[in-house]
Amino acid sequence: MKKLVTHLLAAACVLPLSSLVHADDSASISRGQAVYMQVCFACHQPTGMGLPPMFPALASSDWVNAKKPDRIIRMVLHGFTGPITINGKPFTSPAPLMPAQGNALNDAQIADVLTYVRNSFGNKADAVTPDQVKAIREAEKARTAMWTEAEITKIPTE
Repeated sequence: MKKLVTHLLAAACVLPLSSLVHADDSASISRGQAVYMQVCFACHQPTGMGLPPMFPALASSDWVNAKKPDRIIRMVLHGFTGPITINGKPFTSPAPLMPAQGNALNDAQIADVLTYVRNSFGNKADAVTPDQVKAIREAEKARTAMWTEAEITKIPTE
């Protein structure tokens, strides 16, 4: 039995940190789910599958799963409009894709909802912190327009 426990502990030590859900992340995910169900679910649906052709899916999305969350933080803060390529496929909507939420949600709420989305619907990505959101909010404080794909793809994802 002692050998089994030792092997299990050794195996856990070699797992990538991002594959482990920390207690802080669990709390953030729970809070983020509440925000999602208040603010996001009408367009992106409780399943994260969206409402094609109006609103794109968040499920298994390359945008959501990017190593750095800088692009999606900007999308939530300022909104997004126009066509977008998701998982290599064009998605065009007659409506703005993402209304700005930066005035409605604080940094912690945005971090929580993005942590929830990045760990739900088949997504698996690192948590987003309020400090990351705060830094981007500050860096982009003069921005008033929604993002377009041409602009936002200039932001690095790694």
